[in-house]
Amino acid sequence: MPPNPSRSSAARINGVDVTRSLAIMLAMLSHTLIQFDVFEAWHGPTATFTRFAIQTAPVTFICLFGAMLEIVYAPRFAAGGAEAATRQLWTRALQCYLLYALTVIALHVSGGQSLGYTIRCLLMLGVTPYADILKFYALALLAAPLLLRMRLRHGLGAVLLFAVAVPAAHPLLAQLPEPPLLFGRDYLQKPASFLYGGTSEAGGPSVLHGLALVAAGMILGRGVRLLLSAEASERRRGALVLGLMLATTAGASAALWNWQAPYQTVVAIADMSLRNDNHPIYAAIGLTATLLEVLLAVLLFDRLGRRWGKPVLFLGRTSLFTFSFGNILLYLAPERLPALGGGLPLALVFFAIMLGQSWLFLRLMTPVSPEASRVWTRIATGFQRLVRGMQRPVDRTVSRLVPASA
Repeated sequence: MPPNPSRSSAARINGVDVTRSLAIMLAMLSHTLIQFDVFEAWHGPTATFTRFAIQTAPVTFICLFGAMLEIVYAPRFAAGGAEAATRQLWTRALQCYLLYALTVIALHVSGGQSLGYTIRCLLMLGVTPYADILKFYALALLAAPLLLRMRLRHGLGAVLLFAVAVPAAHPLLAQLPEPPLLFGRDYLQKPASFLYGGTSEAGGPSVLHGLALVAAGMILGRGVRLLLSAEASERRRGALVLGLMLATTAGASAALWNWQAPYQTVVAIADMSLRNDNHPIYAAIGLTATLLEVLLAVLLFDRLGRRWGKPVLFLGRTSLFTFSFGNILLYLAPERLPALGGGLPLALVFFAIMLGQSWLFLRLMTPVSPEASRVWTRIATGFQRLVRGMQRPVDRTVSRLVPASA
């Protein structure tokens, strides 16, 4: 059930999978630390730089979603499999929305928001503390076929233009007027902020800025695919693509940094203010970190064949489940629980539970080995039958929208 398309039969790139899994782990750790007020009690440069590093994670997993579009789906579109690929992408989009709806309902049940606001969230007119990434993925997966068609028809140059144009338009987007009141209320401000980032009512990146990161990820994916080619000339092209990307993002980060008060930029990334404003420096820093992480991971896990990153791969393979049920776990946690030494021990316990439930989900969804015990076989096959039963209405709905080609 992951929102990334890497679960296809295409050859897996281990470095990309490891990087994505670590980014998801950082994002969920951040949610857990925030939920239990750890950052409220933890101050000083160490806390700030920790939060700074954590805030690069959303850029990483959004960018790597784009990389997998290029690595897995672009070849399918080019080979004439656009309809089947679109069905798969839109099926995951509907899965994302349904799981988003489930998290919104869990937040309401926990007493976190009123029924009226819950309905607004279900209509994508509100914001939630942690689950809006699922809402973003639902829309990004819907838009993915358009990005892929643009890439195949006009080449990566068009994708690059889009990736650069959106952050470059930040001064214009920041000056857009606020949406008008609706029935005397500001119902449109949060969805406007979520869609294009005109205000900071919703957490960034907006859908528009997120799709620009997806586009940048498609270029990264092209570079990685070339870098791992058997042909030396292709590898050189891949190194050139990734080298130019790294030089550009690092240069943009340096150009946009506040050198008169350098630490203030670190603080503004750490406290999410630049992220929520969809400022281009947030994307530039995040992309620089992503490129460095991917290059290191590809070197270690694909070129050198190291295997010690394997234990975290389950998070990348269950990312949709992790984003939804991990946040549901936090929403349903009692507001006040005794914790020896403050909120950090409790946060770590819940983070461990979050990882455990994702690992268990993957185990339950893995085909049962003939050597498995009878009890485990019954549990796993029953669970898989239940998931397949819930999946059928989703498949039928999407098949009506994108019929199979003859």
